[in-house]
Amino acid sequence: MVPLPSAEKGDPGLSEESTAFAFADKETTSRNGGGLPQQVQSTIPEEQLLGFVRQLKDKPLGPRGQSMADAHSSAKLVLLCASGKGGVGKSTLSVNLAYMLRQMRFEVALLDLDIYGPSLPELVRLPPNCVTQNEAGRIIPIDYGGVALMSWGYVNPGVANTIRAPIANQIVTQLLTTVEWGQLDILIIDSPPGTGDVLLSIAQTLPVDGALLVTTSNSISLADVNKGLQLFSKVEIDPLLVVRNMASVCCEACHHSQPLFVDPALEGLTTYLAEQSVGLVDLPLDQKLSQAPPTFQPANSLQYPFVSNPSHEGRPVWKALRLTACAVLEAALGLKGTHNGQRITKGPKNEAAASLRLRPGGLLEVRLRGGDLRHLPCGELRANCRCAHCVDEMTGEIRIDQEKIRADLTLKAKSIEQVARMSQLHTIKYA
Repeated sequence: MVPLPSAEKGDPGLSEESTAFAFADKETTSRNGGGLPQQVQSTIPEEQLLGFVRQLKDKPLGPRGQSMADAHSSAKLVLLCASGKGGVGKSTLSVNLAYMLRQMRFEVALLDLDIYGPSLPELVRLPPNCVTQNEAGRIIPIDYGGVALMSWGYVNPGVANTIRAPIANQIVTQLLTTVEWGQLDILIIDSPPGTGDVLLSIAQTLPVDGALLVTTSNSISLADVNKGLQLFSKVEIDPLLVVRNMASVCCEACHHSQPLFVDPALEGLTTYLAEQSVGLVDLPLDQKLSQAPPTFQPANSLQYPFVSNPSHEGRPVWKALRLTACAVLEAALGLKGTHNGQRITKGPKNEAAASLRLRPGGLLEVRLRGGDLRHLPCGELRANCRCAHCVDEMTGEIRIDQEKIRADLTLKAKSIEQVARMSQLHTIKYA
């Protein structure tokens, strides 16, 4: 989560009355039937959100460790759109979120990282052979309606990608580091469903500010959301918002709305999200949201994406998408609002975070979570390495002589490199 400069008490933009998230109180929840989720409300003016984001420092979008001076592209916020399973509408949400943010005057880019089943070319159809490279060999994103787009499906259109995982990971890294976006306010990454290698590659490569998770109201999807939240906790990516897609259906004739799915698991998710101060937004089912022309149409035709069509403004799902855009920005900026009259903050935990340090003479020192300090023998740590070189990923067979390594008292650490934002994972080089 990005720290935001605190406002003075007299600032009307950040007063107690103008809080970012306001969860429904117990009385409202009771009127809604007790088990229905509490919805977030965005009350920070959009102009202020634009100003807050523009005040953030630029972050390089390139290989890990690259400085801003050497970066070809930058962003103030990097947001991840993820889901535990496919078919819940994650890509549709990613596209419309990007174009909604563009309507709010942000400079936005959208990167589709699904190599095996890219959805962006189906949602935003473009002419063939539209991807080019510049003289430096970097990929030039495609501008459609003011949003910069890139997907492996545009590079290799209409082809079933029978690619082994190591090659797919190389493609993912290339898309993350060699697309020349220029200066952005927000980069949205549409990750493939599940909790596989791509999410780890993203966390290791770019400084992600937070994740938006998409689900539907059935037990399978909700269980996968829980797994996604666990993964984000491990790689230290903050969950910013959960979007429950196809939550309700509204009659076009009488405008009566009713839940589309009813599942007891929803109540558990609602309780968990409230405990974690993670907001929830419901998107109603709207058949127009998933419609797109079968062939390429110029951006000025304003036919797609859904939020770009002026005739769709004011529809319930359009309003929910606008709420989603504002709410995810407020969460990324650290503006958490109130719950039952109490201001919500999501600051550091009371206990100290775990850390690993290199001491003089090549010795390692580990500070455990909570503050305890211990010296760690280099041989012990090296002998327990779980990388693919030391342990066979398929069989689990240990490929190194652990006892010999433990007995080598001359083994010293040469350097320690933190893997992206994951404080628990480090690359250690030995002398």
